[in-house]
Parts: sequence; structure tokens; C-alpha cells
Amino acid sequence: MRIRAVIVDDEDLARKRIRKMLHPYEADLEIVGEASNGGEAVTRIDELHPDVIFLDVQMPGFNGFEVVRRIKTKPYIIFVTAYDEFALKAFEENTVDYLLKPIDQRRLDTAIDKLRRLFRDRALRLDENVERLLSRLAVPPPRRLQVKVGDRIVLIDTADVVYFESEGKYTYLHTVDQKYIVDSTLAELESKLDFTDFVRIHRSAIINLNQMTELVKWFGGKYKVRLKDKNKTELVVSRGYVDRIHRL
Repeated sequence: MRIRAVIVDDEDLARKRIRKMLHPYEADLEIVGEASNGGEAVTRIDELHPDVIFLDVQMPGFNGFEVVRRIKTKPYIIFVTAYDEFALKAFEENTVDYLLKPIDQRRLDTAIDKLRRLFRDRALRLDENVERLLSRLAVPPPRRLQVKVGDRIVLIDTADVVYFESEGKYTYLHTVDQKYIVDSTLAELESKLDFTDFVRIHRSAIINLNQMTELVKWFGGKYKVRLKDKNKTELVVSRGYVDRIHRL
């Protein structure tokens, strides 16, 4: 059984290029349709029920993210975009692949290999992960956070945050030389912070990548990060989060 694909891009030449580059995979992958804008894409996808969409992000009308919001079926998605690669780390974390324009054949090979693995395990559906990604992209991340200091509310620029940690019932925000209690949980912070700057390294810690000075190999396959605060804090990267750091 072949994987059924739909190509969505507002540029005719771009769709033709993807078709051509996918030709070597015709034994495994069948292109069943195309669409040139968001509205047409939603209609075609819901009619054809493809297994995967090669989806352009920037299109007239509404963009690729809006297409994902509107479709009733939830196929696998490979975003095709000119977005900066670093900003797209979230797509990897959410098991949604992406291709940067102009598409590199080796990068396409990697995406297809990943698609084959996902297709073999149909239990790995992307509904929740895609919705989580979209919710983070739809609301701009905060530039400042509120913390209570006595009877006052102080605003801290997120750029000045070195790391967050959870300890007991409390979540703490650390700057270079101060420590504050914040009302949000780490899970809530992770969902709204800019994912190009902040990354979870442990169930009890989120760090600001811009405040990291070193990544040090530790025992047991783990790593430590060293930070820029006055204490030169070192935090352990849990084994389950090592891949996130390796992708930086």
C-alpha cells in the first residue's frame, strides 16, 4: 500500500519541482492531488483523505497553519517553507517535519524516511502535537513576565531570564543576580515562551539558550549546561531531553 500525498503551494513551479523530486519514491508514494491556495487545500484534503500533505506555509488567503486548523482529517504534515531553520525546531519536537526552500534532495530523503517510519506505526498520529504547535504560533510569546515582590508587581524582560526551576510547590525565575517566585507552572511557561530561546532540559528546569555558556558531557549519557548567572549555575540535562539540546 502506497502513501497517498497532496502537494499544497501557491506557486505552480514549486509544485512541479516537488513532484519531480518525489519521482524516485513513486514505488512508496502516490501524489493524488494538488492545491494552489488555502481554501482549495482544505477542500482537496477533506475530499481525498491523503496520508501526508506537503504544505507551503506562506500562501495568499490563509496560510498553511490555518489550513491545518480547518481540515477535518489529520494526515501527516511536511511543511515547506522559507522560515528560518532555527525557528522551526519546534516542528521537529512535535514530530512534524519541514523542508526549507529551496528544497535540498538530501533533506527530502530524510523527511521521506521519517514519513515511512511514521506511516508504519499508525498509532503515532499528530493531532495533539499539531494543535500544541499551532497554539504556540498563534499567540506571540511574552516579552516580559510579572513577578511579585512584596506588595509590588515587577516586570522582568524574558531576555533577562537565565532559567526557571520548579522546587516543591513553587516555580522560580532566575536572572543573573536575583531569584523570584512566579505564579505559572513550568508546563504553562513552556507553552507560552518563545521556543527559539527557551528549552526544557529537565522536568524541573527550563533554560534560556542565550544565557547558556557551555554544554558539558556528564556521566551516564547525561549532560550539564553552564549558565551566565553570578553563581555560574550548572544544571543536569535529563536523558529524555538530550536530543533537544543536540538539535541546537
